[in-house]
Amino acid sequence: MIAYKGFNKDMTCTLGYGRFQYEIGVTVDESETGAKCASYGLHCAEDPLDVLNYYKSPESSRYFIVKAEGDIHEDARDSRIACTKLTPVKELSIQKLALHACHFMISRPEREPNNRVWKDKGTADNYFAIVRGKNPMARGDKGTTLFLLQEAKDSKEIIEFAAYEVDGVEIKEDTYYDIDGREVKERDKGRAKKAASA
Repeated sequence: MIAYKGFNKDMTCTLGYGRFQYEIGVTVDESETGAKCASYGLHCAEDPLDVLNYYKSPESSRYFIVKAEGDIHEDARDSRIACTKLTPVKELSIQKLALHACHFMISRPEREPNNRVWKDKGTADNYFAIVRGKNPMARGDKGTTLFLLQEAKDSKEIIEFAAYEVDGVEIKEDTYYDIDGREVKERDKGRAKKAASA
């Protein structure tokens, strides 16, 4: 299966018995140990945003698409999995990781969103904001990316998707934009709740 994983900058990560070195395109095989989340095996996540629960900052982390094989174990703590074979396939920037997270939600609209997803209205952190709702809107500082996912009126199905980079010219700083890239003229009444806690 295709999944996502974070690493330290040197492509190491911590296993139960120490640090392990990974390489792009090289399969690590831990079949002898088996797989059990938080105990043993090679860990990754199905939802790209869940990687940020463990490797929070791009300044100290790298993010990859990985191929997870062999024995697979899930424990219902976010979307993490443990497997016995893992291959780092392709590196992603944090913005690309967020884009993959949007695709994940589009293909699985009924799943509970990660707690980093805003409901209806949100503000980007240092890198991005993902906002999902019937009429999503987002704002951010220059250099951040705004990802908007519009749900159908009568379901959680995603019917429209848009992404905007805050460049300070076409997409202005600290200004809310809707799914069509139009400025939303309204006073900010505080930060919206994250989707998972709404």
